[in-house]
Amino acid sequence: MKLSFDNSLETRGLECARGIADWICMVQAPGRDADPASGRYPWMVMEDGEESPAQNWNMAFAIMGLLSASKAFGEPKYERAALAMGQYLKTLQIFEPEPADQYGAIREKTPQTPWCYTRDALSAAWAFVELYRHTGEERWLERARLWGQWFLAHGMDEEGWPLWGHTFGPLFEDGHRQMRNDMQGCFQGGSLNFLYHLGKETGDAVWTGEVFTRIADHFVKYIQQPSGYFISVERVTKKVPEKDPQGGLHRSNDDLGTLGLLCAHAQTGNGEYLESVRRFLAGVFASQGENGRFERSVAGIPVVLNTVWEAPDMEPVEGVTDGNASRALAALYETVSDGAKNPRMKGALVETGESFVCARSSCYALIVLLKLFAGQTDYLRK
Repeated sequence: MKLSFDNSLETRGLECARGIADWICMVQAPGRDADPASGRYPWMVMEDGEESPAQNWNMAFAIMGLLSASKAFGEPKYERAALAMGQYLKTLQIFEPEPADQYGAIREKTPQTPWCYTRDALSAAWAFVELYRHTGEERWLERARLWGQWFLAHGMDEEGWPLWGHTFGPLFEDGHRQMRNDMQGCFQGGSLNFLYHLGKETGDAVWTGEVFTRIADHFVKYIQQPSGYFISVERVTKKVPEKDPQGGLHRSNDDLGTLGLLCAHAQTGNGEYLESVRRFLAGVFASQGENGRFERSVAGIPVVLNTVWEAPDMEPVEGVTDGNASRALAALYETVSDGAKNPRMKGALVETGESFVCARSSCYALIVLLKLFAGQTDYLRK
């Protein structure tokens, strides 16, 4: 399947992408000797001025988006911002010799956060792979490899499905986390992307061998539902719980799971993975509303369009048309904040129609819009 968009959507797309890149640079903490958060940025900015500091995965996709923007627009400031963010991101990786089961792990938020969500940390390690590709510096790839070793040794349940999260020590009194290792999270399908790209860069078959195909097979067999969507299930029974612990966060935004299946198909040639992607796309486009959205959140729009773009030879899927894809893009553009209520929101996307902008939809959109309209194909690819 190949998508085609008219010139007006391309013009708006490039404007939207530049606005997002400028937003990240505007809100990013500057480099200062006395600031331990130099290079970090707030992943959510509210109208009332409240801001939520980025977690590891927020920085990972901002780094990818900024590196893409630096190539698309020829703006050195975007590369500088990405590399500064990478410097902060690497401070989250644990290199203490004891306890040995933590070595190479990546903390969730700060160098003192005593836990991580495994999928979030994987995204950070994925960013290390991309920083290696961009800079050619082996230290970034070594960081990714060390995290991968930790992941294989300590990040999975007995079936080989990634754990929801991992705790490194006593929690702070005000700490908040949702550690549901009794569940198998649907978002873990995106783990395939990191393993695939680490395998490509290292040439080590361990990353795309048994552990890789086991995740892909489990994702299709137990996590994907008859609707085509991927839904978290109870670890033992494989039943969908009455109440999703994440409140339906991962629907059209599959956390890049279908992109992971495209990687798995490219690696193995297994047509079952491609058919799974087709079922997902059919389900998503069947749910598209008159307003062009697939659901209330617009985070899924760039994720879904990226999957379609990365599968140009896939057989047609009902509902996946230029017109429907264009309506989705138009809906995405409508969420760009003009900064009228808070100047530090300007350029980012108001993800759910509420009073805040969010880096989830913004960074995915930055990467995908530059892929669609500026030929920047290096990121979120198979």
